[in-house]
Amino acid sequence: MSQIEHQEALAHRAIMEKLWTEPVMRACASKLPRPQGSTVLVAEARCGWAPVRWARDLPEDTRVIALDPSRAMLDQARSRIDEELSRRVFFVPQRVSHLSYADDVFSASMCVHGVVTATQAKDALAELSRVTLGGGRVLLAVPTLDAFPELDDMLTEALLSHQLEDAVARIRGLKAQFLHHSSLLAMARQVGLSDIEMTRMEWSLAFDSGRELLLSPVLRETFFPHWIGVIRSSDREPVLRYVADAVDTYFHERTFNCTVVALIMVGTR
Repeated sequence: MSQIEHQEALAHRAIMEKLWTEPVMRACASKLPRPQGSTVLVAEARCGWAPVRWARDLPEDTRVIALDPSRAMLDQARSRIDEELSRRVFFVPQRVSHLSYADDVFSASMCVHGVVTATQAKDALAELSRVTLGGGRVLLAVPTLDAFPELDDMLTEALLSHQLEDAVARIRGLKAQFLHHSSLLAMARQVGLSDIEMTRMEWSLAFDSGRELLLSPVLRETFFPHWIGVIRSSDREPVLRYVADAVDTYFHERTFNCTVVALIMVGTR
């Protein structure tokens, strides 16, 4: 495990859980099933907030299998459970797009992290649906195309100021890969889910500086890697410096507010 992975796990637990996981889990708490005497799945469990929260609402004879590809995240997750939960919650290094489990294993399944693009959503829904028993519920939470519009405007300004019109065009094309209500609904239907419920959430995050914004785990675990990926490596540093300086200049002694928009999809296998 690298020091970078360890620091990312600490940042996720300290910041991402409060600003993303907790609001999403509060919104979907009433939608989570509570099957008795069975096993449920939490994919992309990160530092364990979601599976632990679900486990505390489940009957004592129901187990939770919590998966995440990061061993550093799973180490953080294991550290937060007590002896009683350690007999019911099990952490496994695995990615939602490549589940090793057989078909029809879990009474219900959930994923509230790690899915941003249409390709990721398609793979996640296919796998979650495959491993969930018939009649079981599948829940997926994702950021939408409408999220972070303020930063999108700032990034476009930075690219144009550096004569990077080609990167602006690539980002606009990339947006077609992000999710919205109708695209997520169509994917859920395509994998055979029924009784589908879609809930839209919107909330605001405040940042004290451009640096805080660009280093925020909420941004870095959602759209940031995709946006930066379409900018040539030689252009990234000056563009990001421009964004940080612009936030500090335009919003001097004020907070820079960004709007987060998410969708929660719940369907029956």
